Amino acid sequence: MQAPFRLLQTLRGTVELGLLLATGVATATFVATPLILPAVAARFDIGTGSAGLFSAAQLGLFVVGSWGAPRLFEPSRRLFVGSLLALASASCTSILAPEFSVLVASRALAGLSLGVLTWLAYSQVFGDTERTGDVAVIGPLTGVLAAPLIGVALQAGDDRTVFAILAVLALVPLSSIPQFSVADVRSTGRNKPVPQALVLIVALALMTFGGAGVFVFLGAAAVEQYGMDPFVVSLVFSANAAAGIPAARWRGARRFSGAWFFLPAVFAVVLGFADQQPVYWLLVTIWGFCFWMAIPGVYNLLAERSRYPAERAGDAQAAMAAGRAFGPLAGGVVVGVGGFGALGVAGAAVMLVAAAAMLTVERSNTGVLDQGEPT
Repeated sequence: MQAPFRLLQTLRGTVELGLLLATGVATATFVATPLILPAVAARFDIGTGSAGLFSAAQLGLFVVGSWGAPRLFEPSRRLFVGSLLALASASCTSILAPEFSVLVASRALAGLSLGVLTWLAYSQVFGDTERTGDVAVIGPLTGVLAAPLIGVALQAGDDRTVFAILAVLALVPLSSIPQFSVADVRSTGRNKPVPQALVLIVALALMTFGGAGVFVFLGAAAVEQYGMDPFVVSLVFSANAAAGIPAARWRGARRFSGAWFFLPAVFAVVLGFADQQPVYWLLVTIWGFCFWMAIPGVYNLLAERSRYPAERAGDAQAAMAAGRAFGPLAGGVVVGVGGFGALGVAGAAVMLVAAAAMLTVERSNTGVLDQGEPT
């Protein structure tokens, strides 16, 4: 249990603690969302499908926050503090919400705040391979720790107990408010990405669209197709997150990062048709390693092809959040029509297109920068 805390101490040498803590809070919030969905449905006496609206609102406003923040603001301590206070207020409102509509509104505010916080963190490291990896590793690290803790909180109470914990966690980064650099950030309006940067942003959206469309249903597939116990499935997902830690922390070269996405595409097809539990364990775990080997490298490639990396950081986060929002919706339709096998094939096709686009950009002329035109 001491290993994650020793790792956090090493990360502080390259990235300010407040940014790492804020990234961890954001990840914990998203980890909690699918776990508390049944409890939310029970509290407001609604169906599970209807309860999912709060997740859609949260993720939808995350897109708005991460995409809109670099268009309206410069990174600042005031924006950092305001976003955290708004996030804490949103979670408090979620506890007291008398109706489901109020809960949806509060989670929308939470998503907006999370989008801004995520952009603030990546705007300070985008283009620096080591520091980008240090921020990225917080995702899988938090995933390993948060899921079982949230499970305990749900057993002790209900979704309101989890929201109370999230409200407290939102205040923790205030203990170490970072200084922000505004170099290379918008000064005279918004700067458009050139085609290479735009291709990478669209590829990231497609990758998360295809990947999330498959991944979000892997839990259901494990129970229905592989005959696994839900608790065992949670351990597999923890292994997936744990495998991402060394990948995100990798200090070596990350050339041809998009190639790492070819493996999850193959895994999606195999997982859709197989039914052996060892196969499930192996492929879902390696999926986490591949994802976090790829993402920091693609971020760095996007920064290299951009003259204004901080702006592209927000675009990348918004694109990926949009993919995560719409991928499961499309995946649900495919599962309903053709089952898990059809879902694996469809998701793989989308991921392969995205990976090919990333590799094409990396192999093209590296001298083209995002010159940008103010808008």
